[in-house]
Amino acid sequence: MLVSMNKLLLLFLFIGLSFSNFSEAQNKVDSLSKLLSFTKDDEEKAHIYSQLAKEYYYKDLNKLIFYAKKADSLAAIYEIDSTRIKALNDLCYAYINSGNRKKAIECNNKALILSEKTGLKKEMLYTTFFKGYYYYSGGVSDSSLFYLNKAYKGALNIKNAALQLKCLNSIAANYLNQGNYNEALANFTKAYNIADSTNNKKQLTNLSLNIGTTLLYNEDLNRAIDYFKKVISLSDSTDISIAYATAYNNLGACYSRMADHEKAISYFEKALPAFIKINNRFQIAQTYANLGQSNYLLNNVEDANYYLNEAVKINRENNLSNQLIVNLIILARLQINKKEFAKAKESLQEANELSKTYNINYNKSDLLKAYSYYYSSINKFEKALEYKELELIHRDSVFNESKQKQITELETKFKTQLKEKENDNLKKDLSLQQLNTAKQTQIRNFLIAFALLVMVLIGILLNRARIKKRSHQIIEQQKNELEIANKTKDKLFSIIAHDLRSPFNTIIGFSDFLHSEYNSLNDQERKLQISDIKNSSHSAYNLLENLLTWARIQQGSIKVEPETLPLNKLIEASVNNYISSAKLKDIELTYEYNDLINVHTDQYSIELILGNLISNAIKFTPLGGSISISSETQNDNAVVKVKDTGIGLSDKAAEKIFKSGETYTSTGTNQEKGSGLGLVLCKEFIEMNGGEIWFCNKSQKGACFAFSLPLHQK
Repeated sequence: MLVSMNKLLLLFLFIGLSFSNFSEAQNKVDSLSKLLSFTKDDEEKAHIYSQLAKEYYYKDLNKLIFYAKKADSLAAIYEIDSTRIKALNDLCYAYINSGNRKKAIECNNKALILSEKTGLKKEMLYTTFFKGYYYYSGGVSDSSLFYLNKAYKGALNIKNAALQLKCLNSIAANYLNQGNYNEALANFTKAYNIADSTNNKKQLTNLSLNIGTTLLYNEDLNRAIDYFKKVISLSDSTDISIAYATAYNNLGACYSRMADHEKAISYFEKALPAFIKINNRFQIAQTYANLGQSNYLLNNVEDANYYLNEAVKINRENNLSNQLIVNLIILARLQINKKEFAKAKESLQEANELSKTYNINYNKSDLLKAYSYYYSSINKFEKALEYKELELIHRDSVFNESKQKQITELETKFKTQLKEKENDNLKKDLSLQQLNTAKQTQIRNFLIAFALLVMVLIGILLNRARIKKRSHQIIEQQKNELEIANKTKDKLFSIIAHDLRSPFNTIIGFSDFLHSEYNSLNDQERKLQISDIKNSSHSAYNLLENLLTWARIQQGSIKVEPETLPLNKLIEASVNNYISSAKLKDIELTYEYNDLINVHTDQYSIELILGNLISNAIKFTPLGGSISISSETQNDNAVVKVKDTGIGLSDKAAEKIFKSGETYTSTGTNQEKGSGLGLVLCKEFIEMNGGEIWFCNKSQKGACFAFSLPLHQK
């Protein structure tokens, strides 16, 4: 994946939506319009215009603006302050979502000044909420959370459940975009409980959509799809709403995460006309960007170019800097692939200037990576390397800043707890000083005697506890060893019962078919059957080899014999062994290194480790992907990394893959079977040679495995 898509692909709802069906909504509009035609009182007309604006809140932004302006004009003339503040807030929302951010903040500031001047508490809180929503739509999370929390606390004080729902929904939205899923779910859950307690079915539908979006962020894609389809089934397709459009957009995001980009495009194409119909410029741009990215990944160059340019155009017009930066980076990649290098350079320069101007750094790694790709494409490899190094430095700094922030938070909590304990101790000392001085000697003697008795008792209890603890530890150790042995046995039986049996079943099935239908098949069909039998035989043989090796390790019959070996030549030999396998899937397999490295290790071990890692990378990388292998020295170790652009691993899977007692299997991009035993073997051989292996990438795309081996000591 070119850039992080978390902040682009996903849309959800920040404010309570109206899901009235078409006939009910139209009847209400007709009734209000009829009432307006009979009303002679201009103050009453102001209220009716305000109600009409509400009916078009999530359906037609142009009509919302028209009626809200009418309400604002009459309310200003007759000094109907509450109606005017509401109209200004309605205009703020409409201008945000139609892309006119300058007018949006002007309306919000007018509403804020008027609410403070008149002392209207409820209206002031709603205005504060819309300021938070304004900052959210511009990607300024800190300011957004400040105003939203302020509005939420006020809503709690005045017991306004509707405003509480709006605030909690938008607070959760901020946390969701920050990647803080726990906080997001906590706030969505609070909102859901409020909606449930007030029997607000419309908001429950809303929150179902947002919970689905949270699940999408957290990679729980199947559950997320169920929630979005539920929202669509509950919506009226004849009365297009923002919820209806958003559900289609997020379904597209789900299938994009599953790498089913054709299906993703079909849902984005359903979302786009819905957003266009309600004239939501912010989300129109988002959907164009999604279509551009998906078409890019399918190599639909012209379609990708069109959609990305449309997204850039809208985001540039509306000064949506963070979305514009991401669009420009992807567009530059596309232009490089089309060999439009001058245009690509302009796109990257514009993205770079926006990042500097607005201090937007979360895309910086992607921007530096794109610059490196640009310079390598025009054969300026020195500049390409310079930007690649800057990218790596930036990634490290982001990681270190995050760790330092966590340490600071922990130190603050510790100091606070320490201060509280000190205060408690001071209070206790003061209480003791107030005891009657006449009884101090008697009490002291009693305490000394009592303390001695307690110390003796404590000594006895501690000794017994120590003995008991030691016995418990021995029992626990034996229990753990037994559990590991049982899991190892279960793993062995599982592989023999399922994974080893599957290829033999395939061999038998194809052999029987070939035997019975031999005369009815032509030469090409016979060759195809024989090829299938051959592939299944190789699969069974490789699995059996791994299984026997693993069993020998468990029995302790394999001994490593470390010697000084040239790491670079070993890796090159392994790469050459798998070049043909990679070419069958059109995968680019490369090895890069700067220095010649000698390691102290066992040759059989390193060949088995490299073979398993490269084989897995080919298995789980789709057609046209790439695999890169690199080696470097760190302190007294050599570190080898194998990176691919394949389907990647979830956090839960990453926790299981190296555990011999855990069973984790998956299927490759061409339906290749795997037992999950290869990585366990890698871990055990590396540890036998004094090294370590780990899953080294944090991105959502591809996988990266790294392992270390001790360097040869001269």
